[in-house]
Parts: sequence; structure tokens; C-alpha cells
Amino acid sequence: MKKLPIGIQTFSEIIDKDYLYIDKTKEAYKLIESGTKFYFLSRPRRFGKSLFLSTLQSIFEGKEDLFRDLYIYDKWDWSVSYPVIKIDFFGDLRTPQALKKRIIKTLKSNQERLGVECESIEDYGVCFQELIEETYKKYGIVNFESVKNSVSATKSNT
Repeated sequence: MKKLPIGIQTFSEIIDKDYLYIDKTKEAYKLIESGTKFYFLSRPRRFGKSLFLSTLQSIFEGKEDLFRDLYIYDKWDWSVSYPVIKIDFFGDLRTPQALKKRIIKTLKSNQERLGVECESIEDYGVCFQELIEETYKKYGIVNFESVKNSVSATKSNT
């Protein structure tokens, strides 16, 4: 009998350590293939949002070996991988300083993982845009104009 993955929110850890995993890759595949531009995942706390996003990240990064016995395995083109910018707001964010610290840490983590660098790390809005631009320059896969428009729209709404 497999162990329950209590408190584990990383797809690769659940698969690698042979924890019980209920295959949600059919839902992930349908979500990806639907072509919808934006998604809002609204679920209660502790209901699998982080695990689902971790699963999506592993799919886009082309980690084929993790999906060997799952629905998506023979449907996805594993020869193509995509860069993933991961934004995670966990922890104590009750003050503006704590939020800024978390944002900067997240941006640095993405830079290291993706092998890109921002010049304006203290101005996190500019750094986020640089992160997207530098990732695009390095990997050349994303539709940069739609990302740029989304970032601009976000800035003008704040």
C-alpha cells in the first residue's frame, strides 16, 4: 500500500518517492489543449492547487519520466520543453516589507533556475519584465507580445 503524500506539494517528489497519486493529468491536458488565455484556479485551502501547478510545471518542462504510467504520457510531445516562471506567495506576508522580500526572493529564484539575470532586482516590477524578456531571449518560445501586454495591463490597473 502506497503512503499518502501528506503535506507534499511537489509532483516530482510524490512520483519519485512512490507516494499515492491520483492522476490529474487528463484535466491538465484538457486545460492546456483548450487554448484559453487565462485561468483562475479557485479552490479551498489545502485542496491541491500547488500540486496541480507543480504538475503543470513538470509537463511544460518536459519531464517525461515522471509521467510514464499517467494519462498524458502518450499524448504530450516530450521532445519540446518550455521555460516556466514560477511565482509563489507562501509564508508570512502581513507587511509590505515581507511581501517585497518574498517577491525579490521569487524573482532571484527564477533567475537562477532559468539561467537569466535582471539588472533591476530592487525594482521588482522592472525585474519581472526583464525576467520575461531575458527568458524569451534565451529560450525564444513564448509569445512575448501577449506577455508584454499582460504585464502592461497589470501595471496600469495597480
